[in-house]
Order: sequence, then C-alpha cells, then structure tokens
Amino acid sequence: MKSILLTLFKTKKGLELLDNEYEDDLWRKSAIIFGLYAMIQFLFDFDEDKEVNKFILNLMELIFFIFLFILVGMFCSLILYKIGKWMKGKAKYIEIYSLSAYALIPITVGLIIRGGLKHSVFFVHDFNNPYSRNFILYLSWFFSLKILILGLTKFNQYGIKRAILNLSPFILLQISLLVISLILS
Repeated sequence: MKSILLTLFKTKKGLELLDNEYEDDLWRKSAIIFGLYAMIQFLFDFDEDKEVNKFILNLMELIFFIFLFILVGMFCSLILYKIGKWMKGKAKYIEIYSLSAYALIPITVGLIIRGGLKHSVFFVHDFNNPYSRNFILYLSWFFSLKILILGLTKFNQYGIKRAILNLSPFILLQISLLVISLILS
C-alpha cells in the first residue's frame, strides 16, 4: 500500500520502493491492480436496465472480463518491454509489467471519482456534458503517463525522449480513440 501511495504522490520514491520489492510480490500486486481496474470498469459500465442475464451469467462475465484484462495488461507490458529492449533498455519484464499496473492506479481512482460524481445527487446536471464528465479521466491519464515516463526512464536507464518514443504506439492509439469519440459524440 505504501508503494501505491508513494507512486501516486511522490513518483520517484514510489518507483524506488517498487524496484526493491520481490518479484513474486510484484506479480501478485500487479495482477490484483489489473483485476481491480477491470472490475471497476465493468461495474461502472454495467447497466441494470438493459441487462437480461441472470446473476450467475453476469458474475461469469465479470470474472471473464477480469482475466481478459489481466492478459491484455500482460500483452501490453510485453509490447512495452520489447520496444524498450529494441531501444537498448535495461528493464526486466516484471518491472515493466508492474509499472504498467501501477500506472493504472490514477485511472482507477479517476473512474471511481467520475462514477461517484455521476451517480451523485449534487453533480448530475454538470455531468451531462461529455467534456466535463471526462475531464477527471483526462487528468488521471496525465498522471498515468507521468508514472509511465518516469518509470521507463528509471528501469530502462535512458532519457525522457526515449521513454516517450517507447510509449508512442500507446499514446497514438489513445489520441486516435479520443478523436474518434469526440467525432462520434
């Protein structure tokens, strides 16, 4: 828990704690963080009114979604790891995997805040606008990007330019998804 809080608020100290943890603990914590993000995303996207399945089917769908997102997290971490190795980075796969998981924490917190405000009695009118509704998520993505860039510079032992270049496929994907969502809304 200490490494999670330090990674959010004092990123460099949090990354030092992350670097000193055992690999088994990193695997376990990272999988839990990926699963927690998937569960929160599933719960906030779940709509009772449109749902026709029974409880057990919804539970199975949630479990499937959690395992699927853990696999997606492992695959995306593998891509970051391979790009880093291609750029002569020094990181191990477990470091990149745990860095990817810890970078999801601000997005998870943003989802919780957004979902809480969306379902709150006080802020219902303000959250009808898609721009104000997603501002919290954009802010959390910025913090996640900060964690990823600082972590890649630390673990791969190269500069910020290479870290941004390492993240460029994911940044371009996120920008294109953002543009598509703005066009469709």
